[in-house]
Amino acid sequence: MSIDKSGKWWIGTSVDDLREYLEAYSADNYCIHEFRPAKCKCGGETFELLADDDEGCAKRTCTSCAIGKFICDSEEYWSDATPEQWKCIECGSTSANIGVGFSLYEDGEVRWLYVGERCANCGILGCLAGWKIAYSPSKQLLERA
Repeated sequence: MSIDKSGKWWIGTSVDDLREYLEAYSADNYCIHEFRPAKCKCGGETFELLADDDEGCAKRTCTSCAIGKFICDSEEYWSDATPEQWKCIECGSTSANIGVGFSLYEDGEVRWLYVGERCANCGILGCLAGWKIAYSPSKQLLERA
């Protein structure tokens, strides 16, 4: 885990660098307390990502086996969404590592989540979407990255 912060973009070397990036990204809002990297059932760790920040939903598709999975509670909001495909701002790749940062209430329920991505080609770190969780119980979302 080592982030290069010397250039225009933060560059990470692994999916775990997304935690530090999302901690900095969320510092002035709802700070993250938990982080979960996305991993496919097949073992794959790179995905294509579709997200709608306005509707608060995202879906990842494994680049190894093509299985798609909604991130956290996204399936509930997908029918109203107009998702955009994530594409690296620097190299144009659509393959990324994905991690979800969670801001929690004192009782451990989820308050907010951030969907972060690391370009699998050049390592640029970013956050395409984030949304408020306005219901309880919500702790189950921690295991649905």
